[in-house]
Amino acid sequence: MLPTLHTDRLILQPSAAEDLPALWRLWTDPDVRRFLWDDRTISLDEARTTLHECGDLAAQGLGLWTLRTREPLTGDAADDRDALGCAGLLPVSTAAEYDERLVGMIEPLVALSPRAWGRGFAIEALSALLQYARSTLHLDQLAAVTDVPNVASDRMLQRSGFTVLGEVPGPRHRLRTYRWSATGDAT
Repeated sequence: MLPTLHTDRLILQPSAAEDLPALWRLWTDPDVRRFLWDDRTISLDEARTTLHECGDLAAQGLGLWTLRTREPLTGDAADDRDALGCAGLLPVSTAAEYDERLVGMIEPLVALSPRAWGRGFAIEALSALLQYARSTLHLDQLAAVTDVPNVASDRMLQRSGFTVLGEVPGPRHRLRTYRWSATGDAT
């Protein structure tokens, strides 16, 4: 079972079946799905399957966490009942078809609701994942992938110590691939 992770402002709880409605709303938001799902609107069944597949990875210490804030973002508590986003550590899948250097590697994923953008939550969640990957899973390296037009994710990854490996064709946009090393040496 995945542990619950904590940061100064976030709680990363292992995603569960009860998170499905909130995650599906997040994953189908036009601003989120633009890069996360290559701008494809996924069905509720696809979201359920994705959540189940992520749950199957828990025995390996991998999977998906649902992000919530420790304190409400606004005075309207109803606005904060849904997940703020999700974060995961997952085997590289589609991107490995385009860049063979990523085969067999693990990559972090962070997706936030647009209402939480620009507040530093993504880098805070990513930092928690990196700490967990290093200290609990004893992973020395991680991969990462962004669509080239996703400038915010590129900035976040580079600020977190990921080094650009290069660019390759992708399913919708060119992909920028990265490597992170626990020692700081990404070669």
